[in-house]
Amino acid sequence: MTKISNTYDYCVNKAIPDGSNLYYATLFEKEKNKAIIISLHAFLYELADIIKECSDPGVARIKLHWWQEEIERLFQQEPRHPITKYLKEFTTLNENLRASLNSIINNFDNFLFIQKTNNLKSILVLYDLTAGEVWHLCGIQLGATDASSLQSYRNIGTVYHFISSLQEPNTYITESRCIIPENVIQHGDLLNNKFQLKNNSINQADIFSPLMKELKILLEKDYHDLKENDFSALKQGLILNRLAFKTCDEIINGGCKLLSTYTSLTPLRKLWIAWRSHLIL
Repeated sequence: MTKISNTYDYCVNKAIPDGSNLYYATLFEKEKNKAIIISLHAFLYELADIIKECSDPGVARIKLHWWQEEIERLFQQEPRHPITKYLKEFTTLNENLRASLNSIINNFDNFLFIQKTNNLKSILVLYDLTAGEVWHLCGIQLGATDASSLQSYRNIGTVYHFISSLQEPNTYITESRCIIPENVIQHGDLLNNKFQLKNNSINQADIFSPLMKELKILLEKDYHDLKENDFSALKQGLILNRLAFKTCDEIINGGCKLLSTYTSLTPLRKLWIAWRSHLIL
């Protein structure tokens, strides 16, 4: 019982800690569906933490390689990690899942050094192959079968996690790892601007407001596309979409201070959005 509890606690704390967006988005989910969501998102956040915590690419690659080995142990019914134990219990193990999990791990390597990108679409490809793929797998495991719904759900996950990365400039806006497209601002200038914040010599709204508005357009499109299709198994994705949309509004209204301020909705507002979205959906 202790081992099961430890496995559960680890995955819950990794995927849906109290107060997180996913915590509120899954409040109204059936327990079985919630367990599927927790297992796959815990896997996603575990890999994302490797990128965040390992400044040395060599160390990060060793950890990513360990996860490739752990996925093989999972499909041999011998998982060691709490997350893979949870995946074993709550997901349907098949070759498609195995291939996708390995592909996600491989594609996280692309975050260790991010090439300069010319536009938002090109940088979102990295998120589509990692976070978006996790969301796609999650949708399938939840029982969604409509291809259009799954694609919209995947797109929401891609944009959602890109917005989350924008709020971690020390990880994703650096010399070797910059997710800001060059059509927003020159890569080098943006890095220099990070060091000019103390004397308020730049207006971050001039830099980031167009980008945030573009992200809102993408979120709105996929929200309506998913609602028009069969979204019954994917309600939590629509709730996360609304939370991300309102967070974008807060970032814009606060002057788009992405380089210096972390923006989050209050717990009460998250609860209200989740509850209202649940009733409407």
